[in-house]
Amino acid sequence: DLARGGFIDVTSQTRPQETSVPSAATLGLRSLPSRLIGQSRAKTLCEKPKAEQIAITVPAIIDRSTFDAVSATLQARDPRVTAPRVVTGPILLTGLATCATCGGPMTLRTGTSRSGDVHRYYSCSTSGRMGKTACKGRAIRMDALDALVVDNLIERLLQPDRLTATLAMLWAGRAQKSAEVDGRVTALQAEVRTSEDKLNRLYGLIEEGLTELDDILRDRLAGLKLDRDRARTALDRIRVAQQPPAVLAPELIEQFGRLMRENVTAGEIPFRKAWLQAIVDRIEVDDSVIRIVGDRSSLEQAVAMNQTGAMPVVRSFGRKWRARKDSNL
Repeated sequence: DLARGGFIDVTSQTRPQETSVPSAATLGLRSLPSRLIGQSRAKTLCEKPKAEQIAITVPAIIDRSTFDAVSATLQARDPRVTAPRVVTGPILLTGLATCATCGGPMTLRTGTSRSGDVHRYYSCSTSGRMGKTACKGRAIRMDALDALVVDNLIERLLQPDRLTATLAMLWAGRAQKSAEVDGRVTALQAEVRTSEDKLNRLYGLIEEGLTELDDILRDRLAGLKLDRDRARTALDRIRVAQQPPAVLAPELIEQFGRLMRENVTAGEIPFRKAWLQAIVDRIEVDDSVIRIVGDRSSLEQAVAMNQTGAMPVVRSFGRKWRARKDSNL
């Protein structure tokens, strides 16, 4: 029970053999509140039906897009999460390229040919550390993978028409979700009207002297008022939660695409890497296929942030950096 035992008690009592809840290892203190409170039954921890879930939203101090963008930047620049070599290293796809078989990172490996030329490869680190029993491993020339990723991003994503189509899919999904919310609003409005009609009929009977206000009728009135107020409260919360859809002008999208095409192909590696990481989550390297994976919401945020120039193009790690060269570290 959350009220009596708290989060620590809940995590300590869960067991892997229980089928109704995740294992104790997956129920950490950070993730437990968001996974249980309001979305699951207090006793069984099973998720509530969608019809019983009511979102409670606190009025925002800042707009959601700004909050998400700053949160993502802070998390990405945390040295406890992102190693400094991932951000400032001389390899373009460090932290992005992963092995499609095991999911491990693809790291630098070098080889020397008979002529003495040194070749650089992206190689599966899991296979390199633990052998073929952990992962069969794969390697690809570094210049070949860099060129494939950059060229395909430019051709298939960073053109104005492709950017517009990709963002349009995001907006269409939001519109569908908004339609579901509208259906919920309509049902709540009908529930409020039904409760008010019943209350008015009962009040009319009392005013005309056709019935007496006994205990049963008082309980009935109290129940109808409770139903009406509950529906009104849920309706107010949904209205607060609804936000107008983001609208990005075509000229802003075109400007972002042009800027991205320039910055992912020219400049120092850390500079180019920062721009790539703004729109790409990971790059899965398979035997015959390379998958570039990203989130449409992140792409939308990058386009919106480009209007203010707040792109992640600076170093995000400096252990001994001091702004004023003083001892106030």
